[in-house]
Amino acid sequence: MGADIRVTGTILQLQRDRGTGSVRGDDGKTYAFRRNAVRDCWFHDLTEGAAVTFEPGSGARALDATDVRLVRPAH
Repeated sequence: MGADIRVTGTILQLQRDRGTGSVRGDDGKTYAFRRNAVRDCWFHDLTEGAAVTFEPGSGARALDATDVRLVRPAH
């Protein structure tokens, strides 16, 4: 997918000790992301259920999310 495509999604899971997480995109796919993919906030500020936008891509073992940005914190 191109770098100009952004997807909105919801954080499903965070593994803080590993610095990784997963997000379910509005496209129905689940994407993995790493701490260094988060922009505009700190990884530890993210919470499960928070809304984010990201750029989808394909990694070696799974779908990856890059340029992850917080839209709305979870309630």
